[in-house]
Formats: sequence, structure tokens, C-alpha cells
Amino acid sequence: YALKYVDTDYTMPVKDLGITDADLANQYQYTKDVVTDSNGNLKGVSWQGCPGVLIYNREAAKAVLGTDDPAEVQKSVSDWDTFTATAEKMKAGGYNMVSSVNDTYRVYSNNVSGKWVQDGKIVIDDNLMKWVDDSKKMVDAKETGTFDLWSDDWSKGFYPDGKVFCYFGPAWLINFSMAADTDGSIANQGGWGATEGPQGFFWGGTWICGATGTDNASLVKDIILKMTADEDIMKEIVVADDDFVNNKPAMEAMAADTSYQSKVLGGQNPLAMFCAGAEKIDLSNLSAYDQGCNEEFQHAMKNYFDGKASLDDALDLFYKGVEEKYPELTH
Repeated sequence: YALKYVDTDYTMPVKDLGITDADLANQYQYTKDVVTDSNGNLKGVSWQGCPGVLIYNREAAKAVLGTDDPAEVQKSVSDWDTFTATAEKMKAGGYNMVSSVNDTYRVYSNNVSGKWVQDGKIVIDDNLMKWVDDSKKMVDAKETGTFDLWSDDWSKGFYPDGKVFCYFGPAWLINFSMAADTDGSIANQGGWGATEGPQGFFWGGTWICGATGTDNASLVKDIILKMTADEDIMKEIVVADDDFVNNKPAMEAMAADTSYQSKVLGGQNPLAMFCAGAEKIDLSNLSAYDQGCNEEFQHAMKNYFDGKASLDDALDLFYKGVEEKYPELTH
């Protein structure tokens, strides 16, 4: 969504607030790339980094893989072919590999080789077609569902009886979205673990922008620098909320701190994994069409996964949906 606000005159370059490159030198580059407009102006700043990991059910890992050690679990999910092979084992052990095909979509789509739109034409990347093929196999084998993210069915796996092996997400999903405060949830019992998974990815983020024409420029500058560039405040956010913050020295220090532990992850310190992930995020294929194309692609493919349409029909539905949203495009 960011480009929708950033590539307009409503937001002002942060340099016009008096914020310098040196002020933001410790931040992860990708968080700047997201909010850089088409003229190369940085328009927003974030306190948060959102690299993702594979979040696995430790009980399921022990029962099916014989271990819940993150390095060992990684061997069973190290690439997509290994991941889908492990899905068969999970099914035999009474677990769905993931709650929904939509759990993996973001990981595949963050690792495409080109933009959704090239020379005015819609281009479906090979990695997205691999998501379709892998997902169809898993749905047909009853190793996952097709639920929408955030639906009640999708979140059943947050509880032991839901029998889901893994979810994919950043620190905010682990700490704010997996029912950690609810008695009986896996998170509440410290029953999740984290490992890298098949491919690196990121999910979301929150940015602060200054409104063009503000008569509070000095206050806006002060808020942005305190919230996003003050290392002491950054560390406080990690300790208080287990969130991952946009400050390399703060995160690297805490990644090496053996006293820092995530309760949800059973005492694991996942920060080194997040730090490594944040460095690898590549946004060179980001475009203003991503939101619409990704939504329509998942929507159309659900019909194929559920057996309500052939692959060709689902692709036609996708192209039709995108071309209605963006009449200037063809395929």
C-alpha cells in the first residue's frame, strides 16, 4: 500500500523536515526502498522491520520429525520440494502442513524474478506458478486448506487441536496475532519454534510520513527521529513487545544477547534469524500494481484449488479481474 501514498504530493521528502541520511544510517535498506518515490525522494521512516520466518509447532515437529531443534527442522523445510515432501509426513502424523495455501503465497511472491507488469503487460512469474503447482498438490492430498488469512478456520492451528504444523510470518505475527494471551493456545504455552524456511520474505510494516504543508515540521521531525532512530527507545520496544525494530546495532546486540528469550518461541532467541532475513530482502521487483495483482491471483486460484475451475479458467478470471482494476494493462 505504501507507494499509493508515497508517490503523491500529499507526503513530503523527509530531508525537507531536516532529517539526514546520517540520522537514518542504522536502518535496514529495504525499509527505505519501500517508501522512496519515483523521483528518488525518501518519504517515510519506520521503527519496524518485518523479515519473516517459518513458525513451527514444536509438538508436531517432535512427533513427526523426531526433533524440535530449529537447525534440524530447517532440513525438512529447506526448499519447496523438501517442504512438500515433509507435508506428506505431516499428513501421515495427523497434521496439516500449513493451515492454508495462502500461508505460503507471500514467500513465493517475494521471490519473483520480475515485476508483475512489464511494458504494459501482466506477467505471471515462474515462482508464482510453482506456488500454484505445489499448492494444488497439497490441497488435493488434503495436506492444507484454502482458507482466507485471518478467518476463524485459518487460525484454528493456533491451538493444539487445530493440528497445523507451521505458519509463516514476522515478529509481529508471532507476538500479536497468534493468541499468545489466550489460555490453551500454543503460543501461550511457548509451543512454537522459528526457523528460516524455504525462502526469505517480509510481511508488512508501518511507516511515519510528514504531510506536505504541515505547520508542525519541527514536531514531526522530532517524533520521527525519537520513534525510529533512538537506539534506547528501539531496544525498549524489543524488550517490551518482542517486536523487531529498524535499527541494525540494536538488533545485532540483542541477537547476541543470550538473556533475551521469546516466551512464545519456548525461550528461543530468533533475532539473528530476523537480522539475516532483513539484510536479504530485495524489493527491486516491487511495483504499484502488486496489491491488485496479488489479490486477484490468490482469489482466482482458489477456484482452481477447490476444483471449481480449470487452471486455464482460473487464469482467465485473474486476467479479467486485473484488467478491470487497471484498464491500461493487457496480457
